Amino acid sequence: MVFFTRFVTYILIAIVAGLGLTALSLSTGSGLAAKRFDGWKSWKNAGHMDADPYTRAYIAKTGQLPMPPQIAQTYYALYDNAHRRLHTSCTYRVEGPPVSAKWWTIAAYDHKGTVFKNELGRYSFNAASSMIKFDGSFRIYLSQTVQPENWLPVGDNGPFVLVYRLYRKQLSEAQEKADGEVPLPLIKRVSC
Repeated sequence: MVFFTRFVTYILIAIVAGLGLTALSLSTGSGLAAKRFDGWKSWKNAGHMDADPYTRAYIAKTGQLPMPPQIAQTYYALYDNAHRRLHTSCTYRVEGPPVSAKWWTIAAYDHKGTVFKNELGRYSFNAASSMIKFDGSFRIYLSQTVQPENWLPVGDNGPFVLVYRLYRKQLSEAQEKADGEVPLPLIKRVSC
């Protein structure tokens, strides 16, 4: 009887641990399914026919319709470069290197996945709507209050996520050898 009780207990522990780790993997992105780069996260196989089960489950859970990586790649940031959670009560400066893609967009979403309503009707910046520096880099401010240059208003709803999309990435030979990754913007907290 003791053997049977232990056996059932171990099976239950394994089931609970497996389900817990799967739920954690789907919410935060496991190392198998999601890649992380300086605060940014991307599901590398989203849009692939042969995507791994974790990526497929994440896509099903979020209701996204991802494009194949050779067409578009999406990066998500929940944290700044010092690994502090992005919050609407703070002001952030997003500094991006020259973009190696045909088109790009950057937008902020609240915890429900919707853009922040604002009087300006400004919900994102892209390759055409942002002020680009002479070297091709860009700087965008995220804040509740008016900021210089490219200002993306965020509401007062609490935590938020920053989404950066690259369409038709143009990779150098070195980037292709490094698994197709490009330099991503740096998110710096200015004040809080």
